[in-house]
Amino acid sequence: MKHFLLFCLLLLIGTACSKLNNLEDWEVSNFQPEVAFPIVNSNTTLQEILNSVEDLSSIVVDPNGGIRFRYIGDIITRTSDEIFGTLTSALPPLVPVLSKKMPLPFNLPNGVKIDRVDLKRGEFSYYVENPNAEPITVKLTMPQLLKDGKPFTFSTDIAGYSGSGARPSATNQLSPASLVGYTFLPKNDTVYIEYEAKTPAGASVNAGLFLVRITNLQFSYAEGFFGSLLYEGGRDTVKIDFFQNYIKGDIYFADPKVSFFLENAFGIPSRSIVRDFKVFTVDGRQLSIESVFLRNGIEFPYPRINEVGQTKRDTFTFDKTNSNVDVLFGSGPTAVAYDVDAFTNPEGNTGQKGFITDKSFYRVQVEVELPLYGSVSNFVAQDIYDIDLEQYKKIKELEFKIVADNEMPLDIAMQGYFLSGTGQVLDSLFQGTAQIIPGAKTNAAGISTTPGNKTTTVKFEEIRFARMRTAKKLRLQAYISTQNSNPGKSVRVLASQKVNIKVGAKATIQ
Repeated sequence: MKHFLLFCLLLLIGTACSKLNNLEDWEVSNFQPEVAFPIVNSNTTLQEILNSVEDLSSIVVDPNGGIRFRYIGDIITRTSDEIFGTLTSALPPLVPVLSKKMPLPFNLPNGVKIDRVDLKRGEFSYYVENPNAEPITVKLTMPQLLKDGKPFTFSTDIAGYSGSGARPSATNQLSPASLVGYTFLPKNDTVYIEYEAKTPAGASVNAGLFLVRITNLQFSYAEGFFGSLLYEGGRDTVKIDFFQNYIKGDIYFADPKVSFFLENAFGIPSRSIVRDFKVFTVDGRQLSIESVFLRNGIEFPYPRINEVGQTKRDTFTFDKTNSNVDVLFGSGPTAVAYDVDAFTNPEGNTGQKGFITDKSFYRVQVEVELPLYGSVSNFVAQDIYDIDLEQYKKIKELEFKIVADNEMPLDIAMQGYFLSGTGQVLDSLFQGTAQIIPGAKTNAAGISTTPGNKTTTVKFEEIRFARMRTAKKLRLQAYISTQNSNPGKSVRVLASQKVNIKVGAKATIQ
């Protein structure tokens, strides 16, 4: 809309001023008391206008010619680090081995049950003392930590204790054992650590202080039930510049949409929880988007256990059938803010196994669409331009004649104010707001059938033109409505609709 407004204002005013510059190049012998000349004869479509605009990133023209403004938010991404971070920190930094068979003290979030974890990195180190008079051989095994079907194991020999001084010990702290390529396969949700200490005669004894450390764990794959847990997503704001030149008026978008684009490579049933979803307006209000899907959540697509490595995609759209967006986007929105979290296994079905990999992620991106289909009542936008009319000193009076033929179903009226360097209003462009471009009549579907046409004359007498010449700025206002030509109807603005503007001028030369 802002591009079209700018086009209309510049077409009627900017082009005229540039053409008037030709008068200053005339020789005195060419002067006549009155000179009439054409300025503009433009027959163009909205598509051609849009093609001339440098930045069309927010405008989309559909195959059927419909025009919509599109505003896209940032991509909110969460990776497997959020979940893998929980698994990595599940073990304490140092584990005392207190018996010959004991479970590793994994501290997993409540409800999480892991069936398998493949390691792509990890280190195992130990420290063990011998309190016995005889030397011992210590053998440690973790039956649920396997590589190529064989459990992780190590053994070490420790000399006998003399009864005084420090106990003999063994450690691999300077050269930890690598866990790369090993897989945790818990038994009844438990990974056991077992050891035996034997004398040279084969007698079973107890070791003394025995500590193990498993560090730098990184996982390539994990499988199981990952609990019904809430993971914080992120907050983003989609800025909407449609109303950046807005002053007042009502606009109703008949079919606005707010779409959530979802991508998910986690093999876990998940539901998005939209914690905050608001529309910010030009008058400073914050209005909440309401929908049953906000209360119940939006289901994430996800790959099943036999689809490891795949990314599932889906789109969920809030529109007027499932929310109040059509009401809110008539309030002059400047931004849409949202905060989206993810809730895993929302149904709590512990029998449904899921998976994550080191490359798993989910992404959420929001897009706001405002199709130019609806109704407008006294929508006013304005902009201010620098001008210099001092160069037209030879012109005494000036009269414009504007002829408009319009296939768009929009009534466009204009007013302009000539401002001094201090911002004081010196004069106006029209004597009252002038409807320059009448809207076309439409059929029941809101599509133009009968073009609107009108001829407008505006005259600047000697006193007014002298006053205008000192102006430094021109504040232009456009008034857009559908209520004059199509009262009570929603209309469609299409790229193929034509606008024909003819502007002629008659100047009285001093």
